[in-house]
Amino acid sequence: MWCASRPAPWLVSRPYVAGPGYRCGVPQTTGPDGHLSRDGASRAVALALAVLAGAAVVAVWWFFVTTATGQHVDEVAFEGATIGRWRLAESAQSVLDVVSVPFLVLVILVGVLVAVLRRRWLLAVAVGVMVGAANVTTQLLKYGLFTRPELGVSEIETNSLPSGHTTVAASVAAAAILVAPPRWRWLAALLGALYTGATGVATMVGGWHRASDVVAGVLVVTAWLLLAQAVVGTGGGARRGGARADAAAATGRAARTTRLTVHLLAIVGVGAGLVALLSMLVISQADGESRTELLLAYGGASVGVVGVTCLAVLAPLVLGTRELRR
Repeated sequence: MWCASRPAPWLVSRPYVAGPGYRCGVPQTTGPDGHLSRDGASRAVALALAVLAGAAVVAVWWFFVTTATGQHVDEVAFEGATIGRWRLAESAQSVLDVVSVPFLVLVILVGVLVAVLRRRWLLAVAVGVMVGAANVTTQLLKYGLFTRPELGVSEIETNSLPSGHTTVAASVAAAAILVAPPRWRWLAALLGALYTGATGVATMVGGWHRASDVVAGVLVVTAWLLLAQAVVGTGGGARRGGARADAAAATGRAARTTRLTVHLLAIVGVGAGLVALLSMLVISQADGESRTELLLAYGGASVGVVGVTCLAVLAPLVLGTRELRR
């Protein structure tokens, strides 16, 4: 049986060979033996990680918002952010001023344009859906689903989780990671992590958000990014021969740089996470009234935000650069 996209045998002088992972021009997730192909396995991993990131959002809200211990740790860090705020407020405000609705629309348009120029039509749709859905999800969770019970810990009882500004910044980073060619995805991941982390910490410096709000915002975007990768393919939704062309253009230096970036993000992410966890354990048993305790809580929370941001871009980076390992 001949596929509509397969040329007739009398029109070619050599056997027709479809692109890798394609049959009749349609992406395949199973190999000839019926088992999951490498791309299919990567999609399954991306989907599983997306579900895990979504569950982590709920877990962060449950612990830091609905339990007394979580509120105490978060509140001490929130109070610690007031120390030296006058020195950092202007720089933090400069970072936060970038975030706006026009800026978000511009990011979507640029991301879609890049995908279209690469002839990745499904990817172009996925970029717009991902960025829009992540920001809508944050607003629905903050104002519709999540509530903040009054436990006598903090004076501000209005729920502020997840952080909208952090969600915008993280969705910008996610769009860049999703549309970037595999050989440049390491750079998109690094710059995205820096911008997201800077925005998240800036909201804490300005007293706009607690650390848990920032972490939840990052996780919301991570869930949608991984879901987008599961749909379009972890290689960026390559068309026939696209993955092979990207791999041919990717140099050995790009592959080495990607591996170095992965290792760097993993080390910083895990190390920062352990420091933040230790800080949380200490503050959970302290009154949180001394300057030392306030600084420890604030420093631990800031480091924790950096750690979560690094780990958040690590998974899509590893999944999205599989072509470089072929």
